[in-house]
Amino acid sequence: MLKGAFGVLLTPFTADGHVDYDAYEKELDFVSKSDITGFFACGTTGEFVSLSPEENLEMLAFAAKHLKGKKKLLAGASSPNVSTTVTYMKAAADLGYDAVMICPPYYFTMGQNDVARYYKHLSDLDICDILLYKIPMFTNPIEIPCFESLLGEKRIIGMKDSSANIKQIAHESDLIRRNRPDFALFGGTDDSLVPSLVAGCVGSVTAFSVIVPEVNAKIYKLFGEGKITEAMELNRKALKLLRLADSAMFPSGYKLVYEMRGLPIGHCQVVDKEKMSSLRGQIKEELDLLLNAL
Repeated sequence: MLKGAFGVLLTPFTADGHVDYDAYEKELDFVSKSDITGFFACGTTGEFVSLSPEENLEMLAFAAKHLKGKKKLLAGASSPNVSTTVTYMKAAADLGYDAVMICPPYYFTMGQNDVARYYKHLSDLDICDILLYKIPMFTNPIEIPCFESLLGEKRIIGMKDSSANIKQIAHESDLIRRNRPDFALFGGTDDSLVPSLVAGCVGSVTAFSVIVPEVNAKIYKLFGEGKITEAMELNRKALKLLRLADSAMFPSGYKLVYEMRGLPIGHCQVVDKEKMSSLRGQIKEELDLLLNAL
């Protein structure tokens, strides 16, 4: 069963909006030396929706080449077009990814029966292991009855819940315990990292496991040792930095934090330069405080 802290890889861009593979290689070198369990390529913080299918496939191949054998790997395979998702799934299987993560189709509204039918179709193709990706702020939701109906699908082995709804995470964990103990539930927000683990998650898939991997690795170490109060205190120390990152257009604030680590990463969107400039000092101060807390 997959478990532990996974980081969502960020996508660096050149000034003209293309993927900066030199910077991406530096990012992969940086994270490969950390104690984080694995990494998620072409995820939300990786701005997969801003990339063409060809670019997403190139990034999956590039990450696999540099991290395969060193870390567990999850591949983003989300698309509103089912054939594109299947293409991503086949590529991930060929590249040796441990599983793919797929959110429900977005833009068009779907009922819960339609969401369940979509995932069952992908599972029945028997291409690779699948993690559900619950991210209701951007896609159709995966409500509790729908989630429960998918626990019987052999190829669906886990879910990342980015709702930050601890009540729902607790109920999902209980359903797993009763019906599918080998199913892996992951939290999807750094803000509620420790509360999600207490509620029953076996891991997380978050941006800060790439940006400040030493912090999240320490949180997991403390939690594993039963030092939950200490783990929660370290988690709290990251909250102001997360608020600052979230105050800018997503994910530019997270990229600014990463830049403060000496890894310039560029943007493909038109960012608020005045806002970013105003955040620099505050982010630097909070980042230093967080790293000094280790």
